[in-house]
Amino acid sequence: MHHTPPVSRNRFFHAMRWIVNICWYLNFVLAAIGLFFLVTSMFGGTKFNFSTIVRLNAPLSVIAVPGGEMETQDVQLKMLLPVNNLYRIYSFVFFFLFEFLVIAAIYNLRQVFRSLGRQSPFTGETIRRLRYTALFIGLLAPYNFLLSVMQAEVANAYIPAAERNFHMNWNFGLPYIAVAAIIYVMVDIFRYGMQLQQENEAFV
Repeated sequence: MHHTPPVSRNRFFHAMRWIVNICWYLNFVLAAIGLFFLVTSMFGGTKFNFSTIVRLNAPLSVIAVPGGEMETQDVQLKMLLPVNNLYRIYSFVFFFLFEFLVIAAIYNLRQVFRSLGRQSPFTGETIRRLRYTALFIGLLAPYNFLLSVMQAEVANAYIPAAERNFHMNWNFGLPYIAVAAIIYVMVDIFRYGMQLQQENEAFV
């Protein structure tokens, strides 16, 4: 009976597994630091720093360049806003939701590499973990859009005539959608490989 050999001896496989493991532990370090600053910002005073990127409706400046001109329209909006319980809830919900999606995606990706390291890559476990990885990465797209909506609401609430002066740069999370789509293509490839392996084993 023929079995597809594991890929654990491949150098690229080991490099990618190390990168994923580094991202796994680094994320917890960065999450702890981020949570510390979030708690300090939301409970350490009466105001917190709000920052987002907006696009001005009229260019801030126009600089002549050979063959055209360069306009300054994308600017970083910074405000010092009063802290209230609603903003505290928003901040912690978005923080923990982001961490949940990132941890879930990296965890399933680590399980994929563990599965690849000990057996044939074409297994139901590998396919299931890849599907979960794609799902959690794809969910980062609507997360970023909801975050943009919340930032727009805050900006419009505290800046008079905000809609006449600028509009938000809506973040639709297209890179996350692209990565999720690529992983879903890999799921189909692995599923097809598993079918061929099962047919080969049944034939032998």
